[in-house]
Amino acid sequence: MSRQDENAHIFEFKKENAKELAHMIKTLLFREANAYLDSSIFTTFFCKENDLKLKVPLKTIAECLNICEGTVNSAKMSYAGFYDPMRILVEETDGPVIRAKIHVLVPEQELDFEFSDDNVTATCLMKTQLLKEIFKDFDASSRTVVITFDPNKLEFSTNGDVGEMIVSIPTRSLQMEKMDYSGPISHRYRLTLIQRMIPVITLGTKVILRIDDRGVLCAQFTVEHGDNKNSYIEFLTVPDDENFTD
Repeated sequence: MSRQDENAHIFEFKKENAKELAHMIKTLLFREANAYLDSSIFTTFFCKENDLKLKVPLKTIAECLNICEGTVNSAKMSYAGFYDPMRILVEETDGPVIRAKIHVLVPEQELDFEFSDDNVTATCLMKTQLLKEIFKDFDASSRTVVITFDPNKLEFSTNGDVGEMIVSIPTRSLQMEKMDYSGPISHRYRLTLIQRMIPVITLGTKVILRIDDRGVLCAQFTVEHGDNKNSYIEFLTVPDDENFTD
């Protein structure tokens, strides 16, 4: 990147595999989530500000990145400052070039779950493949899913039109890497909120599930890019524990 470009833009980055970025963005649509993308996964990355907050339409960005049908394409995104649009340039090898300008809005107040590691009462690190199969098989007629940490297993249960369904993962399972908890713990969550994690489960290789002393669930998925480069997508969900007894 030239010095002239650095002076013109507050931030600018380029990524050779635009489809990979599009897939990650799509997992964030229609849900409260955080994504942590390390600068190392980009071909070039430049940002003048230590803390730059922008509000952009993720669905529009994902559509721009997916316009090219080829698998070999690159994307460049830049922002020059207040009142200026975000500029996107998508290029396909020996193919079309797409340019787009997207309006940038002032960020609203962020939803803060006040989730702190100091208040975590249960933690589970596991591979995502098994979790993907479990989530897809949940009884859709059940309003909630109960997550239970027991001495010998991690358990998911639903109760719908076909009755109660319980799936247990033993701590000795090869899918499990680590499980810590302060004692047997059960919390209930809206099934529709839990199922919103399914798209990122497909991308991720590992997930760490954490529950704090209020029952707030934090699910952080690791997305591997090769060469020890990882990104992280995080979902936080409040419990639906009213009138719930285990």
